[in-house]
Formats: sequence, structure tokens, C-alpha cells
Amino acid sequence: MPDSIEECAFHGHSWAHHRALEPCLACQAPCGVPAQQVDTRLQLIAQPSLVTIQMSSWQASQVAGDLFGPVEGQRKEARRAPLSLFGAGSAHPQQPLHISEVARGCPIGTNKWYTQLLLTPNGTDPIYPLPYALALLDGHSVLSRPTHESATPLAGLGILHSTAAQRVYGPPVAHQPDSSVRYYYNPVVVSVCVGAEEFGKSNIAPLTSEWSELSVQLELSTKCPAKSAGISFPICRGSAFVTALYNTLTPVLGSTHTIISVESVNPGKEHHLFGFRKDRVRYDDGSTWLVFSLGQQTGCHLDLRQITPTHLRHKSGTWSGIIQLVKMSEHYGRQLEENLHRESEESAYDNGIGVWSQAATLRSGPIGSGEYSFDWITGGPRANSVPPLMFALPHHIEALSDPRIVVKPEIRIQSRVTGIMRLCRAARWQFKENVGELRNYGLKPYHLPNRPPVYDPLKLDLLRQVMVKELNTDFDAESDVGSYYFSGKKLAKQALQCLTASCILRDHDLTAKYVDQTKKSFDKFRHNRSKAAPLVYENTWKGIISSGILRSGNRNEDFGNGVYNDHHFHYAYFIYAAAVLSHHDPSYLHSVREFVTDLIRDVNNSDESDPYFPLFRNFDWFLGHSLATGLDTNIDGKNQESCSEDANFLYSLKVWADVTHNTTLAALADVQLSLFKRSVKHYYYMEESNTNAPACFKGNRVPGILFENKADYTTFFSNEKDAIHMIHVSYFSSGTVIPITPITSFIRSPEFVLQEWTNTGSPSEDAKQVCQIATKLANGEWSPLTTHAHTHSASYQTLLLTQYGIIDPCYVYSILVKKLWMCQEIPLDDGLSLGWILGFLINQIELNKLGP
Repeated sequence: MPDSIEECAFHGHSWAHHRALEPCLACQAPCGVPAQQVDTRLQLIAQPSLVTIQMSSWQASQVAGDLFGPVEGQRKEARRAPLSLFGAGSAHPQQPLHISEVARGCPIGTNKWYTQLLLTPNGTDPIYPLPYALALLDGHSVLSRPTHESATPLAGLGILHSTAAQRVYGPPVAHQPDSSVRYYYNPVVVSVCVGAEEFGKSNIAPLTSEWSELSVQLELSTKCPAKSAGISFPICRGSAFVTALYNTLTPVLGSTHTIISVESVNPGKEHHLFGFRKDRVRYDDGSTWLVFSLGQQTGCHLDLRQITPTHLRHKSGTWSGIIQLVKMSEHYGRQLEENLHRESEESAYDNGIGVWSQAATLRSGPIGSGEYSFDWITGGPRANSVPPLMFALPHHIEALSDPRIVVKPEIRIQSRVTGIMRLCRAARWQFKENVGELRNYGLKPYHLPNRPPVYDPLKLDLLRQVMVKELNTDFDAESDVGSYYFSGKKLAKQALQCLTASCILRDHDLTAKYVDQTKKSFDKFRHNRSKAAPLVYENTWKGIISSGILRSGNRNEDFGNGVYNDHHFHYAYFIYAAAVLSHHDPSYLHSVREFVTDLIRDVNNSDESDPYFPLFRNFDWFLGHSLATGLDTNIDGKNQESCSEDANFLYSLKVWADVTHNTTLAALADVQLSLFKRSVKHYYYMEESNTNAPACFKGNRVPGILFENKADYTTFFSNEKDAIHMIHVSYFSSGTVIPITPITSFIRSPEFVLQEWTNTGSPSEDAKQVCQIATKLANGEWSPLTTHAHTHSASYQTLLLTQYGIIDPCYVYSILVKKLWMCQEIPLDDGLSLGWILGFLINQIELNKLGP
């Protein structure tokens, strides 16, 4: 039992003293506030406009701590306007929708979990804050139309959730009955729609405000409001409750599913409801939802009556108050041995009502600590009494500094594609990542603390011959190809050639020639005079885009750069190349510094006070990896196809920070890289022990394209197995790839690499053959590479072999050298150089001798 304020601090309380009023809901100690200070009534449910003003008045920071500030630190004009070469600021052809007047002009997240609220006038496509999906329903859109023709259309905010048993699975990848499936997704079906009788069809006016990394405020009112009648929804990532604040409307709860039963519990009948009324609603899909409500006026309880097979409505006129909904777990409906769990689950929610997370601050620890936290900012009549109930993802649970915040016995709910979420009770989630693992990873290809490796002179002689030959290339023509994606890849390829010459060959003259050629290539881009459409700064969403979309209106030009698709992929190549060039020629740093800084501000701005760019355009701190989709909408949410390019994005920030001696940015990149490694281990790199992916899918080893609601074993450019896997190596995607970077071995463990290439898919004949080869390898006879790596004639063959070089570089090196001596073709992707491949393998041979 705690006996001091400090001992209960991790629960998020700031108790004046301990009383037996209410138990501390995490450690069960009797701590609380004096009885006369506990108000079980709602003190204020303001009009929606006043709620918004009240929320704004908190001035809660989106980020706080040592890691979050201007990209250039305390340098003069750190928050300057973007460079004049990007123009004075154009208007974007796609304007955001549903934004409150207060929020207009603020930087808007283009690749964020909430962005789809701002993109479609009919609310067709949901957002995925988890564990629920949420969708605006206007009575007209696809999701608004129930499956029963005679059913009432849905109007309000739709809540969507499904169980693992309700997933939809695709066909097998191979033509064997036990093959892994091609894809799986969760049905996009409305479980409960929180609305009002006044909304009707096409009579909803949505407004969003206060968006941040972890929260957004949504307000629904009628298009012709009567004295600001409406519903306010504080939406937070991981919230156990969906909270609706009603003002002078007639509540209606609709569903796609048929209602089986409604059981009401009145205030006073169960004293622990703190004045709230509780309704248990069961539907024909097997789900049970608890609906808690508290009227603004004493005695004005929500009185839900069934009006159709799928709809409930408040019995008597308009109503003001709080409604909080939560879905019970799959265990809830089971009998006998599950009864104890059922009671404890419902009791946990009973004790957690009257408080919700309405905003959050992403807070960092000291530089170098690897610490960060989610600080949930709560509202509600019991906000000062109990911490909020929130669901955490598997990688959150693994990294928690204090696992005691997880509710016991555990209450679990299925996420969409990221495993089982667990219920937590705390106002702060504190995490710690092992950034010490990255201490020796930097720009150079080796990560040894004391000295560089000593290489075999014979291998270096062969490498030098290859590098001298590769120098006879028109670097400028090679890189200036009219696309920021493909040009960036070429510049990164050339930068890696510079690195090979300097760090592995250690040939000063050859290095100088490579650096000089690559600088000439880069200069066209830093002056914004390449064959690609010039980059421009647009001041609608606030970012740097290709001007191609302004000229042609083509959203898909350069992979959708103009609508913010894949910016972190595209610009990472330029950031990385500039870092390598500035490392080799420090005088060049002055020429490229502001250009690169603006690219970093576009993709990974860490300064909340920067008026020109949104915070962390791509990186999602809740998921632990980036989202690549920009202003395109999809019913399955945002996606990311290539986690390898995500790794390169974060790695490019780290090496740029090292070259510019920016300790804050370096520490930030270390935390992001460490978090990313943890996240992809759970959701992208599916080892045999992985429990987050369905058993019938994880045999694919990688998801291909990971949406927020769907995992699809494919790519946007090819269904071939080698393409799907190479997109998740630290090469790069969209049909052409560039080689492994020095961060590859940090992200991809040898255990995963071995499983991926000896046991991908199902025990088909090909896979059985690969396993036999692996067995022979153990006896020193064969290599465990896939059949693709031995027989594929396209450029992926070399990539497949090189990626296996993480485990057995000697074997891969011998294959390539044999081809060279026999004058056989070594197929290379156009973003790949043979010099870097050989250099990588030579370096890896020496590193493997030294052990992990």
C-alpha cells in the first residue's frame, strides 16, 4: 500500500492525501481525495463551440522534452521561411475539408491517422485510431447504407470493430492447400453509429480541430443548427471508450447489426457507477457494448428505446450529457469458467467511466536516454479522480518502463493488423528504447568502437578494378532522370560508391573523383534546376512538393509526390547523399545545409512552433513506423509498402545529424530507429514465433503492403515473391532498388534473414527443397538461399544473394567473383553498383569474424 504522493505518481494521480474513498485502480491501494471534493455529476457540458474553446484554452503541447525543437537547433533563423528557390507559396489543388475556422492556417498532417477526416465530403473512408475504426456517416455514403434494404440509413460517427474470427482471407499464394494466404482484412462494417435524430440524411456538418500525433477533436452539428446543438467527440489513439458530448440533440444509436437485447442499469441501483446509467446492448454478430450515460441535469437520464431492429433512440426529446461506449472482449459472452473474467472486465469499465483522454503530449526524456512517453490529458467529471483507460499495442507493452499500468487480469481486444491490444490504466505511458545499440552505427559501413576492419588485399585489388571501371559513367546523366524518386536513388547509389572508395578501399584519389562527380550531380537538385518538375512550397497543407501536379493536375506523377505520397522515401535519398558528400568535403556542407534542412522539416519536423511544416509528417509514434500515403483515401486506411525505405529515411537523419554535429537530431533519430526496429519486428518481419499475424499469413514472412486495416502479400508494382521481399530489405522499392545500407544489419536480425529464405510460404515442394538445402548447408554442402536466388535471371538475383550476405558473406562473395572471372553477366538493378555490393560483402566478412 503506498503511503506517499510519489508512490502513486505513476498512476497519473496527484493525490492530496490517501483516503479509503476509492482504491487506486492500478495498485488497489486506498488513495483518493476527500469525499466532499468528489463530484459525480457533470459540472459543465458546454455548447460544442464552447467545448472547442475550452479545449483550446488548455494550450496542451503536442510535444515536449529535449528532443523536440527546431531541426537546426538554436541556430539563427531556425524557424525561417523555406528557401526562396521553392517559391513564395502556392495553393494546393486539393483543399482540406471539415476544418474549424480556429484551425485554418495551421500546418496539417497529410500522412496521419486522422487525415481521412479531411479528405472526403461523404465520409466514406474510416480513420483507425485503434482499437476501433471511426467513420463519418452522412446517411448517403457507402458505409451509411445498412445491409438490410428496409433499415434506416446511419448518420453520425460510426464505430467499427471486428474480431479475428470475422476476418476475411484471400486465396493461397501457391497452389497447395496449406499455402499461406495472399491477404487478410477486417470487415468495414459499422458496429454502432453515434448520432442524433436531427441529423437525418445529409444534414451533418462536421468540423475538426486540435489535431496532433495522438488526438483530434471532431464536432458534428446540423447544417442549420439550433443554438449550436451538436456532438463533440474527443478522439485519442488507443481509447477504450468512444466518448460523445451531446448538446441539445436527440441521441440515436444505430447499427448495421440487429439488436438482440437491451438491459438497463439505473443510477443508484449499482452505486459504483458514480451517477452514470449503464445499458448493455447485444447484437446479432455476438458483440456486447456497454453504453454509459450521464445527463447534464440531475435526473435527466438517457432513456434508450428500441425503435427499429437496428436503432435505439432517446425516449423524450432533446438531451444534453455524456455518452461513453465500449465493446466487451470476446471472452465476455462465454459462460462458466469465464464468469470471473466477465465480472472483472465489466467492473474495470464501471470504475473507469467519467474520464477520457481528450489530448496528449508526446514527451521525450533527456538526450541519450532513449526515453519517451505519451502523457494523456484527461477531461470529464472524474478526471481528477482516476486515470484514463487506454489500449496498448504489443510493442508498447514490450517497451513499458512500468508494466504495472496493465490492468490485471488482462483485458484484451483485437486490433486491425497489429495484434492483440491490452488495457492500461495510467495518465502516462513511459517507454525506454535501447539506443545504446546504435552507438557505433554511423555513416561508415563498419560499426566498430575502436578501429576499422583490416581487409584482404586480394579482395581490395578486385574491388579497385571494379570501382575504376564504374567511374567511367556520366554521373550527371545517370541521376537527372526527371523524377525525384529515381534521381534520389541514383544520388544515393553514387554516395555509396564514394563511401566504398573512402572507407573500404581507402583510396584518397579515387574517392576525390567520385565525390567530385557526385557533387556535380547533386548541384542541379539543390539549385532546383533538374529535369524533374521544380520543387515548390505550398501553403495549404504546408510542405515541399513536386510542382508537376500544379502544372498537369496529375496526382500520380512521380508516385504521388504532389499529394505527399512517399516523401520520406524520396527526400531521404537526397539527405543521405548530402551527408556523405559533406562528410568527404566539409566545405560543401555550407552549400547544401539549408536545402537539406528544409527537406528534413518537410518529412520529420520536430518543432511544434514551426509555422511552415506539420509535426512528423510521416513517422507515426503510436504505430512505431511511418505511413507513406498522403492525400489519397482508401477504405483500408493509410499504408506503407516499403519498411526498408522507412529505415533508410531514419538512417539518413542520423547520418546527417552526425555530419552536422547536431546532437539533438542524432538522439531523436536514434529513438525513432530503435522504436522502428521494435515495431517492424512485431508487424513487418514475421518470424515463426510471431503471434501478431494470423498463422495462415505469417508464413509469408513479410506483409507486402501493410494498410491500417489490411495486410496484402504483394507490392504496388509486382506480385513476384522476390519483389515483395526485397521491398522490405534495406534496398528500395517500386520496381527498382538500391543496395543495402550500413543500417541493414541493425534492422534485420540474422535469425529473421535465415527464416525468410529457408521457410517462406508453406511447405510446398519448393520450400521443402529449400529446407533440404539448408540442412545440407549445416553439413557444409549447400547454401540455404531460395530457389529464386539461384535461378532468377533479373536484377533481383543479385539483391537476393547480397541480402543473404548478412549471414554468409563469404559464400555470396565467391558466387559474384566466380561470375566476374568467367565473364558472366551480374544482373544489376539501375540503383545498384557492383562496387558497393562487393565492398559491403568484403566489410561483412571481417565484421562476422569479430562476432556480434
